[in-house]
Amino acid sequence: MSFDPISHIPLSFLAWGAQMVAFHGVGYAFEWCDSTGRLKRFKVRSLDRMSYRELLPRVLFNQTAILLPCMLAMEYFGLAFVGAPQLSWTAAVLSLVCMTIGHDVVQYVAHRHLLHHPELMSRLGHALHHTTGASKAISACYQSGADFFFEIVLPYLLPLALVGGGGADVAFHTVIPALGALGGLYEHSGYDFGLAFRNRRATGWRRRLDAVLDHLTTSIAHGYHHTRGNVSFSDGFGSPGLCDMIFGTRWDLVPERVRRRERAEAQTG
Repeated sequence: MSFDPISHIPLSFLAWGAQMVAFHGVGYAFEWCDSTGRLKRFKVRSLDRMSYRELLPRVLFNQTAILLPCMLAMEYFGLAFVGAPQLSWTAAVLSLVCMTIGHDVVQYVAHRHLLHHPELMSRLGHALHHTTGASKAISACYQSGADFFFEIVLPYLLPLALVGGGGADVAFHTVIPALGALGGLYEHSGYDFGLAFRNRRATGWRRRLDAVLDHLTTSIAHGYHHTRGNVSFSDGFGSPGLCDMIFGTRWDLVPERVRRRERAEAQTG
């Protein structure tokens, strides 16, 4: 009788492990680029005063003492990581779409109306995250415990539970959180690969294609959130940015909104 150790490991733990491999593998790759100067032509922000080693302990604490227990609890109470061992392609795609939208909504509400509330920003510790300049990849998880729960854990696990928990599909639960980790790392890395597609001499179809590729690969939204504070609460790399677009807080909409208000005030004055 054979013994399969993998089958005896909680799926939530495997999903967490996959996320950690992706997060710290890519996070260290960005750190290597920082230290060697590789890809320096794409480095647009270099504002962090803390080193990789100084950021790492708090990041690891958040991931092991907060995220992992929450994921294990979701499986224990049957809210996620349980059920059908394999999702159909249709179910997987629909779940991914719904989770993406759900992540956008939950993060926007928590980020804008809770973490950036004038009376709660310091109490919940979101100010700690803003001491970073979003130019070190792993600073994505350099947060207070409360901030990490409301901005990282809740936008991931709440939509997951609402779509049925994703069943017990190993591929779904290892790929999805790993991809989510990549988005946070990139938008906090200080690199903007959209620069590769900003060719002012391009014309016609090439210019339109470059504009699309720039939009898909840029990290500008979250960079502006860190420098201005009042824009792009859920808009970022890999996010649809629905709430920021609907409520007019997307980074490129706020200046226009301000100009319109000032123009209206001037006309009525």
